[in-house]
Amino acid sequence: MNHTIEEIFSPSTGIEIVLNLNSLHPIAASSIIYDVIHNKKHIIVAQPLNYITKSTVFDEMHLTTLMKVDLDKKRFGIKCKPLIFHRDYPLFDNSRVGAITLEYKPPLLETNIRSAYRMPMGSNFTVKAKLIFNNNSYYSTKDFFIKDISITGIGIIIPIKLHKTTNPLTDLKRHSKGVIGLLLISPNSKQPFATIPLKIEIIRTDSNYSENYIFAGIKFIGLTQDKEVQLNKFIHMAQLDELRRISRIDNK
Repeated sequence: MNHTIEEIFSPSTGIEIVLNLNSLHPIAASSIIYDVIHNKKHIIVAQPLNYITKSTVFDEMHLTTLMKVDLDKKRFGIKCKPLIFHRDYPLFDNSRVGAITLEYKPPLLETNIRSAYRMPMGSNFTVKAKLIFNNNSYYSTKDFFIKDISITGIGIIIPIKLHKTTNPLTDLKRHSKGVIGLLLISPNSKQPFATIPLKIEIIRTDSNYSENYIFAGIKFIGLTQDKEVQLNKFIHMAQLDELRRISRIDNK
C-alpha cells in the first residue's frame, strides 16, 4: 500500500465514523475532518447528526474513507478512540461547532467489504422495498423496516409480531434466497430515482437484536453494472446530503 495516513486523512476529507466494524451490524455515520495533528496521531472530526458522546456504547471505532486508486475506488480505515468531546470547537470563520478529537492507531488498513458505507434510513433520501420469499410478498414499513443499505446489501429489522401473530419473516434462515425490488427515492423529485430488482441471499440473522425485533443482513446477487452505478450514485448523493446537513447544523 503506497498511500499514507497523512495523505488520506486530511482536513475537509469526508469520512465515516464506524462503530463495531467487525460486528454483525456495524454503525456508520457520515462526518468530515476539521483538523489534524498527525505528530500526536490526533484527528478532529465533526459530530455526526446522531451525536457520539461519552455514554455511547461500542466495542471499537474506525475512521474510513473512499479514495481513488488507479481506476478503482478503495476504502481505507484506521482504528481510533475518542479523547475529547468538544461542544464549541472553533473553526476558521470563528463559528463554534460540535466536534470530537480522536486518537488513531496505525497501521492504515484497506477495510473489507463489510465496512463499506451503509446509508442509514431517516435521511432525505429514502428506500422502499418489496421482498419475495417462498412466493410470498412482504413490504417495507408494513412487514419489516429497512435499517441501512450499501452497494453490496441491505439490513432489515423484522418485528417479531404483526397484529398479535408471528411475523412469517422471523423464519428466515441463513442462506435463504429470494428476490427484492428496491425503489430509490430522492428528495424534491416526483419520479423515483431508480427501481432495482435483485436476487438476494440472507447472510446473517440476529435473533437477539432486541426484545421485539430481529435483524437480518441481506446480500445482493447479480447486481448489473448499470444498476450498480445507479445505486452507488444514489448512496453517494445521500452521503453528501448528510454532510451538508451536518455543516448547516454546526454553523447555526
